[in-house]
Amino acid sequence: MINAFSSATGCPQLERRSFFSFYAQMIIASLCLFVVLVLMCISSRVSASTINCPSALNLKATSQTKVPVSLYIEGTLSVLHKSSKDENDSFVAPEVKLINSCSQNLTAKTFIAPLPERLNIFAHQSKEKRSGAFINVSSVDQKMAMEKKGPSWHAYTAPFPDLRFVGATVRLAHGLLTFNREINSVQDLAGKRIGLVMRPSSLRLLQEALLISVWGIYDQIIIKEYSPGEMSEALEQGEVDAIFLPVIRENKGKLLPINLDFNRTDVHWISISTTDVKTAMENTLILADHMVFPEATKSANKKQDIGLITFDVAWFTFTSTPDDVVYDFLQAARHICSPDINSCSTISTDRLLLWPKLETRLIHPGAQRFYREEGAISYP
Repeated sequence: MINAFSSATGCPQLERRSFFSFYAQMIIASLCLFVVLVLMCISSRVSASTINCPSALNLKATSQTKVPVSLYIEGTLSVLHKSSKDENDSFVAPEVKLINSCSQNLTAKTFIAPLPERLNIFAHQSKEKRSGAFINVSSVDQKMAMEKKGPSWHAYTAPFPDLRFVGATVRLAHGLLTFNREINSVQDLAGKRIGLVMRPSSLRLLQEALLISVWGIYDQIIIKEYSPGEMSEALEQGEVDAIFLPVIRENKGKLLPINLDFNRTDVHWISISTTDVKTAMENTLILADHMVFPEATKSANKKQDIGLITFDVAWFTFTSTPDDVVYDFLQAARHICSPDINSCSTISTDRLLLWPKLETRLIHPGAQRFYREEGAISYP
C-alpha cells in the first residue's frame, strides 16, 4: 500500500534494506502525504472562493489588505434576494456574501435596523467612522434624512447632508384597492375603514403624504394598521373597506405582484394620478414616480389605466467613503447571484440610476466614475 501511494505521488519508494533506512523512508512518505493533503485543501479553498465569481470582482487587488465595509439594511424588503445566515446565525445580505466570496479589495458585514434608526446611529460619529458605511435609504427618507425633517414618529436626530447616492436596488409601487364597487374615488373613502402600514415604517410616510397633503382625507377615515403581508387577509375578512399597500415589485424590468393575486376579478382599484404624485412631491419631502400597471387594468376590466405611486430603495454612503471603495462596492452590488454564487446576472446601469429627481451632485464621485465607464445612457 505504501509503495502504491509512493508511485502515485512521485515520492521515493520504500525499500527494506535496513531498520533505519526503512523508517527514514517511512518519514519521507508521511511528509509527502502531508504536503499532498495541504495542497488539496488549498486548492479546494481557492476554487470555492473564486469559481464563477463575476469577472469584475476578480481584478487585481489595489491594496495589500482588504478594506472593511458595513452594509446597513432593513431585511428582505431592502435587498434583492433572501438573506442567508452565517455561522453565528445572523443574517447576511447577499451583497455581503458576494463581496466576501469574490472581491479582491473589500470585506463586508451586515447590520439590520429600520429607518430612521439605520441612519441615526451615525448622528454623532465622525466623518472617519462613517467611512465605508453603505446604507439602504428609501426615496421617502432621503430628503428628510439630509435635512433632519419629518414627523415625530419617524424623526432623524441629526441632518445628514453628506449622504451620497451609490445605486438603486428595489422599486416597489403602492396601490389603493377595495372589494366595494361603491367606492370609485378617493372622496368615497370618507368614513370608511382603511388599512395602512404600521408606523413608524417609511411606507406609512408615503401613504400619509397622499392622504394628508394631497387628498386631505386623513382625518375623515378610520385607520387600521397592519403589516403589508396582513392587509389582503384583513380585506378578505371584512375588517377594512379598503387597503393602501405595496402591490408590485420591479425586478429586471418585470412587474411582479406581491401581497395580492392580480388574477382576481373582484378587486376594485382606486387609481393614483400623475397629478397626485406631483402634488405629493411639491407639498412634502418625499420622492416618487408615477407608474401605470396594465395588468391591474385587465383584471379589473377597466378601460382607464390604474395608477400607482413608487417607493424606491437605494444604496447610499457618506462623502468620507473613498472613491475606490465606492467603485469596488458598486461592482459587487450590480450583480444578482444565486445563493451558492454559481451564477450571477448583471443589473443594467439604467436600472441602478432609477431614482426620482436624481442629480449628478447627489451621486458619490466613486459611483460617478463607475457610471461614466459603463457609458450609462440615463446618467444625469
